[in-house]
Amino acid sequence: MKFIVVTFFITFSFFHYSSDDENIGTWNIRNGRFIKNYSKNDKLAALHWQTFYDIFPKSITKKYIKKLVLISDGLDEKTGALGALSSKNDKWQLVIDTLDVNFKSKNKKRLQESVYTLVHEFGHLLTLNNTQIKPTNKILQDEGGLYLTLEGEAYKNSYLNRFVSLFWKGRLLEKWDVIKERHCFTEESCVEKLNGLYFDNLADFVTDYAAESPEEDIVESWTYFVLKKKVKNPKTIAQKKINFFYQFPELVAYRKLIRYNTRYYVH
Repeated sequence: MKFIVVTFFITFSFFHYSSDDENIGTWNIRNGRFIKNYSKNDKLAALHWQTFYDIFPKSITKKYIKKLVLISDGLDEKTGALGALSSKNDKWQLVIDTLDVNFKSKNKKRLQESVYTLVHEFGHLLTLNNTQIKPTNKILQDEGGLYLTLEGEAYKNSYLNRFVSLFWKGRLLEKWDVIKERHCFTEESCVEKLNGLYFDNLADFVTDYAAESPEEDIVESWTYFVLKKKVKNPKTIAQKKINFFYQFPELVAYRKLIRYNTRYYVH
């Protein structure tokens, strides 16, 4: 069976901020260095970039992040996004909502949610960059074949392809593909059907947002892997997804680094 890879509404709205959002500004990032655009928001943007840069592995952030965009659409709407600037997946743009991601806040919950958002976005960078996904002209997902994303085709041993092969095979992937193809042309219909997928498979996902797509599932599971303790004797699929990342020594090292760098915000 072949499935058409389509852009469905929720993912589109998450990765692309709209004209209804307040666009605070855009700044270039060169080899990890923040470049001023000489606007009134330079100081705010520099703070957001330095916070992100200080938390995550510099070998990855320096290599891939080329732009920082600050927006605001109000509290707890779109909190952040990560989008490719190149079809080669070698240049990326980090989008941050300044109300949702606020490391100056005195509210512990807001600080924890700020960390969660950034860990989530870094997870996209980790799983969709050009060492993980290659450009392709394919639009059909072959059953049992390499996983196709909007960014391209996953390499066989990429984190995402291995994750999908383990956790999205069979009926779950088929149900998700039917939802994408038949119902995700309006936000209301898409949300309703994806919520149904989540509630029909509660033990499979760490959050409701994880049911949106394999790309969001791996990143939500990654975020739990980083911020939560290791699950001893995992029984549910969701718990096994969290422990999936422990097989990769480099990801265990990233986890240790990120947890250390966020210790004042989440503890």
